[in-house]
Amino acid sequence: MKNIFIFAVILLGLGIIGWYLPKSSVDPAEVEFNESGRAKAVESETDLWQFYENKDAGFTLKYPHSVSFGDEEGNLSLRIKVTKIDDLDYPGFDKEDVLKDIESLKNNQLTENSGQYWGLTLSEKVRDLGKLNGQEHMVLSRFEICDVTFERTLFFYNNDYLTVITLEEAKSNIIDNLPQYFTVNEENCGTEAIWEFEKQDQFYEELEAGKSFFTAQEWFDTFNKIVDTIEIAEVEEAKTYSQLIEGTWTSLDDENSVIEFKDGMKVDIYSGEEMSNYEFGFYDSIPVDEDSIKKDTAKYLVVETTDGVFEYEVAELTKTTLNLIYLPRGNILKYKK
Repeated sequence: MKNIFIFAVILLGLGIIGWYLPKSSVDPAEVEFNESGRAKAVESETDLWQFYENKDAGFTLKYPHSVSFGDEEGNLSLRIKVTKIDDLDYPGFDKEDVLKDIESLKNNQLTENSGQYWGLTLSEKVRDLGKLNGQEHMVLSRFEICDVTFERTLFFYNNDYLTVITLEEAKSNIIDNLPQYFTVNEENCGTEAIWEFEKQDQFYEELEAGKSFFTAQEWFDTFNKIVDTIEIAEVEEAKTYSQLIEGTWTSLDDENSVIEFKDGMKVDIYSGEEMSNYEFGFYDSIPVDEDSIKKDTAKYLVVETTDGVFEYEVAELTKTTLNLIYLPRGNILKYKK
């Protein structure tokens, strides 16, 4: 009996020890899954965010689930507006202004036309997006003294599109918690709180320093995190000058004069009426015979007509600019797409 009791105690002791000792056995299937690469660790909070893609404008971004999108209602609201550059029709802001803005951003400079966005001057900055630059700003009011707005905006140009990204915070979430920046003008605005305008720069500086009240700081910081997720897609450039020149070009000297390149044909149009339609080609030298030249290169444009062969030296050919030197006279013909 005594031996049985001792044996039972030993078994119980071994059981207790086994319970507390680390388990040495691991499920082989779990090991295989973890080592296969199919299990991806969450490295950043943005890995769990919602995904947005615009193939026309050539970019993607992510935004948190706490942010409403588009027409959805919420405290933090994200809006994305994408407009083809050719369709821009803002008063005092046309295609020529856009081209100037694009050049400014390429040179890491603020655009000349940012005033149209009502941005706080202190908040205007060039933002590095990797493959290109954008410009950001904060909008605190528009149009008249009674308006109070909380928007952070980024705009950039890509793929011949203007993209404007805006994150807005509900007014009450900031005004109620930061009353020191606001006042009342009953004569013009009733009892609604309006800005102490001379304090707007201070409001921005505290946000940039990370020292503002929680709701305002969350809005400010969330915008930065969203912008940091932007990825500009790789754009496949036209592989040949024949592809690059395709489309309609308007003379900078006479807007009635238009040329169109399509399917290997050059069409001359004046005041909407087609004047001629002939084959064209690019060559690395003026053609003498088919075996002595390299076709589809950038140096010369040759158009064969019933009146003879017209030859042009290509001074510049980009997605938006075409400059040709007419040979042999040497006069320069300038066009924009």
